[in-house]
Amino acid sequence: MIKVLVVDDSPFIRVALRKLLSSEGDIKVVGEASNGKEAVNKVKELKPDVVTLDVNMPIMDGLSALEEIKKECPECRVLMISALTKEGARETIEALSRGAVDFITKPEDYRELIAFKEEIVSKVRAAFEAKRKPTGGYTRSVLSDKRISFSRPPLVAIGISTGGPQTLNAVLPRIPSNFPSPLIIAIHMPDTFTSTFARHLNGLCSLPVKEAEEGETIKGGRVYVSRGRIHITLSGSPEKPVVKYIKDENYIYKPSADLLFSSVARIFGSNSVAVVMTGMGNDGSKGICDIMRVGGMTVAEDPRTAILWAMPQSAINSGCVRY
Repeated sequence: MIKVLVVDDSPFIRVALRKLLSSEGDIKVVGEASNGKEAVNKVKELKPDVVTLDVNMPIMDGLSALEEIKKECPECRVLMISALTKEGARETIEALSRGAVDFITKPEDYRELIAFKEEIVSKVRAAFEAKRKPTGGYTRSVLSDKRISFSRPPLVAIGISTGGPQTLNAVLPRIPSNFPSPLIIAIHMPDTFTSTFARHLNGLCSLPVKEAEEGETIKGGRVYVSRGRIHITLSGSPEKPVVKYIKDENYIYKPSADLLFSSVARIFGSNSVAVVMTGMGNDGSKGICDIMRVGGMTVAEDPRTAILWAMPQSAINSGCVRY
């Protein structure tokens, strides 16, 4: 049973979330709080598995409460509830950087909340899964320990989801300013958040980071973050790769790492690198095989250290991960 603490200053949101979550057999709402200070006290008392935490609240806001909750209960997983605004995006990105595992955009009314039920429930379950790492039966099947040599700086494509902001905050700043390759990131995030996230990363990294624009030519030594809720692909040639956004309802994850990897394989062939990192689901596990088939480098984060292990483990299970 997943124990959830619901924290929001809106009685409407608290009641709605309690009803939606309690309707699931494996989820139990063990308490509610109307502000950050009350939430910290409830966390001490109830020791929930998952906390849904509003960003903007009186007395103690969500960011301050998040820090206190992580001190009191490091194993608690926090899911931010955010408004679809620029300010809400900025604060949510900051919360994800400080240890929140994921976020849900706050609906405007009850009917909209019902429509988001599947997302809310799946993210609560994913947050709970983030507490657990794969144990028995884990194997990492490395196909080769040979180093791949590239004829020119390869294009690096990254597929990442839940836990992505924390992971990218840790990894990207380590890349030196003279890194010659372009990096393209497909991260599952609303379109109102991706530009804010790109600006956030730009402030951390030696390489320039921006949101990729339709028709933009990809250049080496830069990091491009895909827009949210639409698929990013590449067209053109290895000398002049161009961003092309597409809509394809056959792919449920948006943007789809599978579609990105497949387009990179078509254009760059063996001069391509695909990386699958933390996240729920199996996005990237098909496209990474396209990269392998053309002789590119395929990499997966170690599921035992990923915030959420499902995506990298699915890539490994495909048999197409070299490193």
